[in-house]
Amino acid sequence: MAQRHTTTIAACATPAAPGGVAVVRISGPDSRSALATIFRSTKDPVSHPRSVVFGDVIDFATKEILDRALVFFMPGPASFTGEDVAEIQCHGSPLLVRKILRSLYAFGILPANPGEFTKRAFLNGKLDLVQAEAIADLIAASTEQALKLAAEQLNGRLSSAISEVGSPLRDSLAELEASIDFPEEDINPASQSRIIAAVEQTTKKVETLINSYAYGQVVREGFRVLLAGPPNAGKSSLLNLFVGHQRAIVTHISGTTRDLLEEEVTLDGLRFIFCDSAGLRETTDTVEQVGIELAKNRVPWADLVLFVIDGGDTGAEWQLAVNHLRGLARRVWLVVNKVDIAPNAFSTIAIEPTLFSQRFFLSAKTESGFSALQEALVEEVKTTSLEASAGNTTITNERHRLALISARDALGRAVAGHLGGQPTEILALELRHALANLDEIVGKTSTEDILGRIFSKFCIGK
Repeated sequence: MAQRHTTTIAACATPAAPGGVAVVRISGPDSRSALATIFRSTKDPVSHPRSVVFGDVIDFATKEILDRALVFFMPGPASFTGEDVAEIQCHGSPLLVRKILRSLYAFGILPANPGEFTKRAFLNGKLDLVQAEAIADLIAASTEQALKLAAEQLNGRLSSAISEVGSPLRDSLAELEASIDFPEEDINPASQSRIIAAVEQTTKKVETLINSYAYGQVVREGFRVLLAGPPNAGKSSLLNLFVGHQRAIVTHISGTTRDLLEEEVTLDGLRFIFCDSAGLRETTDTVEQVGIELAKNRVPWADLVLFVIDGGDTGAEWQLAVNHLRGLARRVWLVVNKVDIAPNAFSTIAIEPTLFSQRFFLSAKTESGFSALQEALVEEVKTTSLEASAGNTTITNERHRLALISARDALGRAVAGHLGGQPTEILALELRHALANLDEIVGKTSTEDILGRIFSKFCIGK
């Protein structure tokens, strides 16, 4: 897939903010001549590749010295992009960086697009597409688990798993296509049975990868928890406890929360997204009605709904509010709040097993019982997600999941077609479809549209 670019690109590879050091990255065939023109030193960095050289960065137009900097040169193909690459380590002034880039642009180098350095690395065969995406995940990782998974994918774990899954399919397809090209060498029943057995075994491996996405999504995007329930039950107080500071307004007046409030929290190394919502009730207040509709629409978004009620409310208000969750919520836990002023709640509040899978009694005011809820949330993620991926390769990207689903469906059609007596050509066609979807994951087959959508999400300079 290696592609030789005729253009040379440059961008700042460090954040566009004041700092001690900034890095300007250059990649392409004009990297050598650019350094010869805008860098002055007693030692030529091009003649001393991979050695750090100290000298002056020059403005191409005015020839004035812009900065004293460190420069090193990496000749292709033994570089990140596979091309000649140069990096200028200058002082971290955003204005200074802009002046150095303007000097390079004046020389004839083009500004890099988002993700263009990594895209060139992919196109030049230095990375596959999974590894390229892992770079973006590594940069964005905010928890230990996210960092670990991104590093595993960058090191090729998922790519190796995809290759391993596809290997028996390639062998089977080769045998099928040989029988099609040479019909006189008909595949015997034993060979057909072996091929179908390989397809069924591969389907199980693909299904395992698909199932790992539940954990991968939690690691990459966070476990989404919606705080719902009737007004003045303590949802906002609970959010503040999870966050650790006063994020939501808390008053004795019902209906204080009118909008959705989201906060990210890390518990035991796992990422959670908590969303506070308006109290569910009938109201004539127009603004509050909008907030209630937002709360209802948010229910399908949540991996888990914490339905918070006042421990002293044994009436019908919360019973009516819970109806908004039926048929929409994936999982719901009942959280009985204010037990400090309603000690009888332990005996008067009954769980509805058809809706609530667990119940918790706590006081957001005194924090009594709160740690048990935190521990249960962590355990919920670990038992429902980590077990599914324990010892297995994990996928974290929706693109990978959709491609695997398409591959699984093609394999299913292949087995069904065989059992239905369809010709060998149909079985071979479905195996080719499955392999094409697996190849799309690592980028062996890709369209410019797919590449554009992937790399457009990267930062400039990466």
